[in-house]
Amino acid sequence: MKQIKQTIKAILRYIDKLFARMGSAVVSRMADKTKRPRPDGTAPKLYIDATYIYSTHINTGIQRVVRNIISHLKTHTEAKGIDLVTVALVNGALLKIEQEELEIFQHRSKITTVLERIRRKVTLYIASFARGEVPYEGDILLMLDSSWHLHVWPSVKYAKQRGASVIGVTYDLIPVTHPQFCDDVMEYYFTNWYRQSLHYFDGYIAISQTVMQNLITYFENENAAIERYGFDYFSLGADFDTRHSDGEAVRESLVELYRNKAPVYLTVSTIEPRKNHRFAYEAFKKLWKSYPEITWLIVGRSGWKTEALQQEMRKDKAYQDRLWILSDLNDAELRYCYRHSKALIFPSVVEGYGLPIIESLKNGLPVLASDTPIHREVGAEMIRYFDLAEPDSLALLIREIEGGILDPKEIKIEKITIPTWDQSARELLEKTITLSNQKNKESKQ
Repeated sequence: MKQIKQTIKAILRYIDKLFARMGSAVVSRMADKTKRPRPDGTAPKLYIDATYIYSTHINTGIQRVVRNIISHLKTHTEAKGIDLVTVALVNGALLKIEQEELEIFQHRSKITTVLERIRRKVTLYIASFARGEVPYEGDILLMLDSSWHLHVWPSVKYAKQRGASVIGVTYDLIPVTHPQFCDDVMEYYFTNWYRQSLHYFDGYIAISQTVMQNLITYFENENAAIERYGFDYFSLGADFDTRHSDGEAVRESLVELYRNKAPVYLTVSTIEPRKNHRFAYEAFKKLWKSYPEITWLIVGRSGWKTEALQQEMRKDKAYQDRLWILSDLNDAELRYCYRHSKALIFPSVVEGYGLPIIESLKNGLPVLASDTPIHREVGAEMIRYFDLAEPDSLALLIREIEGGILDPKEIKIEKITIPTWDQSARELLEKTITLSNQKNKESKQ
């Protein structure tokens, strides 16, 4: 079954690539690629790539970042006299997307999701042959979305030819540095994406200082002329957009779980190898012998290369008693989990940031995380760490907490200095403009 799914996915990707190449060739011949100054009386534009999130409607880490940044950017772009335009990059065109279509995640059935993805993809493909957005000198294209396997480069090239600056956001380099943890094709897509980006990008903004330094080192190892590019990083926000989540319902079954299964330890992440659910699972199997009342709740969709682990967990007698896996929570439900769990368990081997860590802290939830450089950068002294080199370290930490020997670090929300998404969006905008201006100034010298 796994091989059949992979074959079908490969065929669909090939067909998509074939149509994209044909469409791009047609659109490219139609487009005016001459660099032109912005017409008098018109505001500069900040184009935000949201191609993948618009097509898929998923709500994992990067997509939540994209939604939150976009929803908070407009106030800050307006203050600077900049027009914010969310776009899909298709066939060499930049197609405007209404912001409202991106902001709210709602659970859909699998068949509804597939049909909607097909509808949106076909709609975008057809729309690309009409006139899309026309960039000018002084405009900026910010590559915010996860476009690694999409045929976006004709659109990026068009924006660059028209005189726009192009800035890329880097979330991590895990498919390149740790390919063993990823889908089999991700190393190829990632490597190709970053090599292509060197032809068009003016700068890169990472989501942490650690990732920024990793990116610079990677480019140096690739013998890239890194002096041609600007590098910076910004901090992610941790608050939930209550404009939408306050109106969303928390399903009664989730409330019942917390009412009947306390204490609940929470893990928020896609079930994939680098998230290291196996480490936590082994810890809880030991803990359940002495503390059968402990519940472990995993919030995250099913990922790759963990089929055996997921099957083992679902066959465990603890499953849907002391072990729960939920894959379709909305923001209000996720916030409910953060506010009612005893602690977050975050055993990742490698991360670009670790968004659940700061979301937990922002909601007053203590955090137990693996001792890694990025977790130290994000969590500092606010959280407790366990050693992945010691198989029993997590179980011992929880046993001390449950036995009253050790208290989880008390989180005083009013003293947490983690930025909001509004602050994060403003910081990203400022640094995007700075990198763009630097490159524009250098090109004129």
